[in-house]
Amino acid sequence: MQACQPGASPIAYLQLTNYPPLSAASPTMANPATTIADSDYARKRREIFTLVKDLRAMGAESDIDIPKIAVIGGQSAGKSSLVEAVTGINVPRDSGTCTRCPMECTILTTQAEWSCQISLKTNIYKKGTEIPRTSKKMTFSPCLTANDKDKVEIWLRRAQAAILSPHSSYEMFKSMDYEQLKALTKSDTEMLKFSRDAVVVDIEDPDGTDLSFIDLPGLIQNEKPEIIAIVKSLVEQYVQDESTVVLVTIPANDDLENQQAALLAREADPKGKRTIGVVTKTDTLGEGSIGLRQKWLEVFQGKTHQLALGYYAVRLSDDTERGTKTRQEMNAIASQFFASNAPWKELLDSGHLGIPNLIHDISSVLMGIIHDAIPKLREQIQAKLQECIHDIEQLPEEVTVDATTVVLNRVSSFCTDLQGDVYGRNESKDFVHKSRAIYKKFKLTIRQTAPDFRPFIDHSQYVDPGEPVSESERYDKDIQSDKLRSSNPPMDLTGVRHVIEDTTGWELPHNVPYESKTRLIKTFIEQWPAPAHSCFDDISSVLYEFVDEKIALHFGRFKALEQHIAALIRTEAAERVKLALKAVRDVLEREKFPYMTQNGHYLESSRENWLAHYRTFRNRVYHVNYSSHGEAAESRCESPISIAISSTPGDNYEDEIIVMADVRAYFQVAYKRITDNIPMTIQRDLNQELVDGLYNRIVSKLGLSNADAAQRLSELLDEDPAVIALRVQLVTTRKRLEDIQAKLNDFVL
Repeated sequence: MQACQPGASPIAYLQLTNYPPLSAASPTMANPATTIADSDYARKRREIFTLVKDLRAMGAESDIDIPKIAVIGGQSAGKSSLVEAVTGINVPRDSGTCTRCPMECTILTTQAEWSCQISLKTNIYKKGTEIPRTSKKMTFSPCLTANDKDKVEIWLRRAQAAILSPHSSYEMFKSMDYEQLKALTKSDTEMLKFSRDAVVVDIEDPDGTDLSFIDLPGLIQNEKPEIIAIVKSLVEQYVQDESTVVLVTIPANDDLENQQAALLAREADPKGKRTIGVVTKTDTLGEGSIGLRQKWLEVFQGKTHQLALGYYAVRLSDDTERGTKTRQEMNAIASQFFASNAPWKELLDSGHLGIPNLIHDISSVLMGIIHDAIPKLREQIQAKLQECIHDIEQLPEEVTVDATTVVLNRVSSFCTDLQGDVYGRNESKDFVHKSRAIYKKFKLTIRQTAPDFRPFIDHSQYVDPGEPVSESERYDKDIQSDKLRSSNPPMDLTGVRHVIEDTTGWELPHNVPYESKTRLIKTFIEQWPAPAHSCFDDISSVLYEFVDEKIALHFGRFKALEQHIAALIRTEAAERVKLALKAVRDVLEREKFPYMTQNGHYLESSRENWLAHYRTFRNRVYHVNYSSHGEAAESRCESPISIAISSTPGDNYEDEIIVMADVRAYFQVAYKRITDNIPMTIQRDLNQELVDGLYNRIVSKLGLSNADAAQRLSELLDEDPAVIALRVQLVTTRKRLEDIQAKLNDFVL
C-alpha cells in the first residue's frame, strides 16, 4: 500500500472488502441524504463491533488474534485528551502518569439513550509465564446514563485502583471518592505501579461512531528502570501483534524522531502498513516554529516518514474548554483553527484534520480488517478447540462403576503384570536382562576369589603360568580373560609348604594333613558372603524398582489408592526380602566345613588338569635348572606331558603340588555350585515368592468383608486433585471455545 498523499483516505483500504465504502467527504460536511448502501454499511459495522465486544467479553483474545487499535504515546503526548475527544467521556488526567493499566473502549451507535458500563478484565496466566491463558470480565460500575456522565471519571479512577490492588476486594473501591483514592495510592505499599489487566469501557452513543480501541499507559522516562521496562514491555506486547493497528500520538511541538512511541511502532511495523500517526497539540506551533511547520507539512504530504494509513492532526480541548464546550462546539473550534493556521490550512482537503475524520476513518479501517480476519479467526478457534478436546481425551476417564470392582481389577492387573516381569513372560524382558547382568557380575566376582597357586619355589622369579587350556575353555566367551584373574595374592610352593608344616600334628612321615587343604579352601569360601549379599541387594533394588513402576502404572491415577496399595505391597516385599536373605545365608552356610561334593567325576577331572598343569611348569623349571649344571641337557627336548608324568629325581615338592591341585579342583566344583545356587535362591525365594499368590495376599488385607469396605474403597478412588483441577479447567475451556466458535459461525459476512 502506498503512502497516503494529500486528499487520500484510509477508506481506500476498504476496497479490499465487499462493503460499499462510505463517502470520502468529511464527516463534518452536511449530508442529509442517507442511501440504502450507507444504512447497510452502518448496520454491518455495528454488527462487527458488537461481535468484537462480545468476543472480548468471552475472553477470546487469549485464543485468537482479534484485530484491534492500540493507542500509544509518551506520557505528555496528549493521549488522554485524544481518548476524551474520541469517546466523549472524561478520563483521569493528573500530572504525571494517570493511565496505569490498559483501557479497552468500545463505542456502539444506538437508537437508545447514551449509556456507559465500566468493567474489570483480569487475566489468568499460564503457569510460570506472562502469557494469558484466559481472562475474566466482571461488571464494576452501575449502568451510567447521560445524567451520570460526570460520574464516569470517578468510576474510571475506582476501576483502575481496583485493578492495581489484586490483594484487595474490588467492592471496597466502589464507594471511594477522589481524596480517598489518592490517599490509598500513597499509603498502600502493595498497590501495583502498573498492571496488564484492563479496565473495560462499553459506551452506547446515539451520536457516536462504532469504534473499538485499547488505550495503553503512556511511555515514561523519569521513573525507576524496572518501572520504565514494565510499561515498555506492555506496549511492545500489543504493537507486535500483526492484527493490531497502532495509533501513535505525537505532539506537534516535538520532532517525530524524538518520539519513543513512534520508534516502537516502527520496530513492530517497519513497513508502516498498520500504523497511524495522530499529531496532537497542534495549537502549540507558534508563528516562529517555521521549521517544525514545514516538517509536518512534508510528513502529511507523504514526503517523509511515510505510513500506509497516513497521519491525522487534531486540535484538542484545553482545561478551560474541557468542562464548558460540547463535542460539536469543539469540532467547530478545531475546524476554524485548522482553516486559520499553517501548515494545517494547506491540508484542508486532505480529510486528515479533526477528530471526526479520525474517528470515521479508523473505524472504517478497523472494520475492514476485522471483516477480512473472521475466516482466519474461525480457523484459529477450531484449532484451539481440537487441541482442547485432545487434551481432555488424554485424561483418564472418570470412574463410573463400583469401587470394589475397580480396585480388584487394578490389583489383578498389577499382580499379573509384575509376575510377567519376574517370570519373563511379558513382551519387555527388562527385569530378566537386568537380573542376568547382576548374576553375571556375581559369577565373575566369585571367579576372582580363586586361589592363585604358582608351582615355583619363589613365584616372584617367574611369570604367571595361567590356567589349563581345558579349564579356561569352560568360561563365558564374552568375559575378558584379564577379568578372570584371581584377586588373591599369589601362593607358591614355599607358601603351601608353610601351611602344611603349620597344620602337621602327630601324622606319620609322608602324610600330608587334610587340614592343610581345608585351611586353604576356607580362604576363598570366606570371601563369598560379601559378593553374595551385594548380588542380593542389587536384585532387591531391581525388584523394588519394578514394583514401584508397576504401582505407579496401575494405581498412579488414584493417589490415595496408590499410597495404600504401595504400603501393602512394600510390607509384603519387606517380608520376602527378610526370608530370602535368610535363604541366601543358608546357602552360604552350606559351603562351610565340612567341604564335600557329589560331583566326584568333575572334581577328579579338574584335579587331573590342574595337577598336570602344575607339574608341567614345575618340571620345566626343574629340568632347566638341572641342565645348567651340565647334566641331562637332553631333557629340555621332552614334551610337557612326559615331563608332567615323569618323576623328577631330587625335587621334593610333589606333596605341595598335589595340595595345590586338590584345593584348586575343589574351588572349581564349589564355584560352579555357588554361582548357580545363589541366583536360583534369590530368584525363587525372593522374586517368585513375592509375586506368586500376591493377589490373594493383597485382597485379604483390603478388608472387603468389613461393613465400611465400599466407603473406604470409594474414598481411595478419589482422583488426584491436580487431575480434577485440570479436567475442570479443560472442560471450562472447551465450553468457552465452543461458545466463541458459535459466536463466530453465527456471524454472517
